Amino acid sequence: MTIEMNSPRDLEYFMEFKLKYPDVMKDFIRQQLSASTKDSISTLEYLRTLMTSEDMAALINCLNDQDRLKWKSTIGTDKAIIDPTRLMTYIKGEMMKAFIASKPLVDPELLELTLKLKVHDVIRFSEMYPDDAGELFNLLNPVFISKVLDKIEMNQAEKFLHAALESDHGIQKKSTLHVNLKKYLNISLKNGMATKLIKVLEAIEPQKEKMIYSQMLKVTSSDDLIDTASKNCPLEVLWLLPKTALNEVLQAFPLQKKARLFVSLDKELKTILVEASSSEGSSARQMIDMEIKQIEENPQELRRCQAQTALLTIEFLKFVRLHSQSNEQVLSDIRLACHVWFTQITQKSSGQIAA
Repeated sequence: MTIEMNSPRDLEYFMEFKLKYPDVMKDFIRQQLSASTKDSISTLEYLRTLMTSEDMAALINCLNDQDRLKWKSTIGTDKAIIDPTRLMTYIKGEMMKAFIASKPLVDPELLELTLKLKVHDVIRFSEMYPDDAGELFNLLNPVFISKVLDKIEMNQAEKFLHAALESDHGIQKKSTLHVNLKKYLNISLKNGMATKLIKVLEAIEPQKEKMIYSQMLKVTSSDDLIDTASKNCPLEVLWLLPKTALNEVLQAFPLQKKARLFVSLDKELKTILVEASSSEGSSARQMIDMEIKQIEENPQELRRCQAQTALLTIEFLKFVRLHSQSNEQVLSDIRLACHVWFTQITQKSSGQIAA
């Protein structure tokens, strides 16, 4: 079967629909089997080819016995897809019909908008437009809602669910969800400056990192920044890393550079790195203590190191970034630390606004 260049995007559409509206997806499959037209059969052939065998089997297993027998007798003959682009237009239209049949009051364009939302989008949109959060949650599938709730704190989860219940059973008011979703997606998908700033972060000096990340988090999800931050570990994230990660990096960092870095730092940061580098009483600790002592007993060398604090720190930070790209565990620790740091930045920004 011929697969066109847009297959990944088509697959994403199918999978988003299947995740958020599984019951509607089953109805859609049944309707295509029942229709048995050229387009409906091509649709199922295309769907079978795009999805993994596991995803496809799970979907077929949700059908009744009669529909499964019809699937086996009809689908799987490798019919050529002549015009995949036209076929996807047909597929989206049929999916809309299946959705509207189950939720007749939902605008088809509103459904298209919800399909573009990822988990972090639902969270950010609900924070930006709390009056629309309840209506949005009522359009989402329980499985997808669970994924959203897993990403947020308990008090925020309670607030979202309360809004959803009020929207479902309370007094009906004029909906602004459609308009605000379009506004949100326009901000999220077309913010050219945000894209440029992500590139800037790859080469910016550490002292300006926090300022840029703080601004980015106002218009971009932290999930969108994690990859950039992980590959370019921010300076403040360095001090949030667990001892195991710091130890892994420090063991590979040259001894003399390590000693010069340690003596250049203030007492708190020096303690963090020294304790992470080796355990007290070990031969490794004795060696680093000797190097530090030699520098501290040389006033000129000590002043030189202390005057080069920024330079020595950046050198170590660059080493951490390079080393982490070949060490999955360290990279994973950096990602987790970035999540913590982003949360701290967001909470601080919210506190300043409230004040």
